Amino acid sequence: MSKARIVINQVLLFENEKFEAHVKVYEIPKSLKFPDGFKVRCALVERETGVLRVLLDNHEPFGYHLHTKLPEDKDFRVSVDVKSYTEAVRLFFKEARKVNNEN
Repeated sequence: MSKARIVINQVLLFENEKFEAHVKVYEIPKSLKFPDGFKVRCALVERETGVLRVLLDNHEPFGYHLHTKLPEDKDFRVSVDVKSYTEAVRLFFKEARKVNNEN
């Protein structure tokens, strides 16, 4: 089995410095759990409290999905229809900007 290869590993600070975006993408062997061969985790975190506010990830049986009711409801997911991990990351930043602009 081949190893995972890091494609993206970044922490980005939003302009108002209230939130950080943690973006990690790994290229991995294609499998039932990761049919496109990428494992993605994008998290929007409040800097002062460390509270997770938005999460985009991918795994079976959900595929790519967003957790948008954090921290209140960790199990709430919205499936997203994306063609690639790059499209998923762009969608995450769109959602993250909404939260950032609301706060």
